[in-house]
Amino acid sequence: MEVLLRGGPGAGQVVNGGSETLVWPACLYERTLEWERVARRELRVYAHRPDCCEPYGRGAEDRCE
Repeated sequence: MEVLLRGGPGAGQVVNGGSETLVWPACLYERTLEWERVARRELRVYAHRPDCCEPYGRGAEDRCE
């Protein structure tokens, strides 16, 4: 299932997903209840979690690992 990433470094990317969360290179995205139309397709929107992104201190001690 393809999903749309919103926010963060992956904003606007269409990637394969479908679970509660997904990782796009080093950032965590969480499934939302929103859908967005992209190129005649309805895609589930996944929102960026800035507290769970490598540039923002995501690491081994972080609860997001």
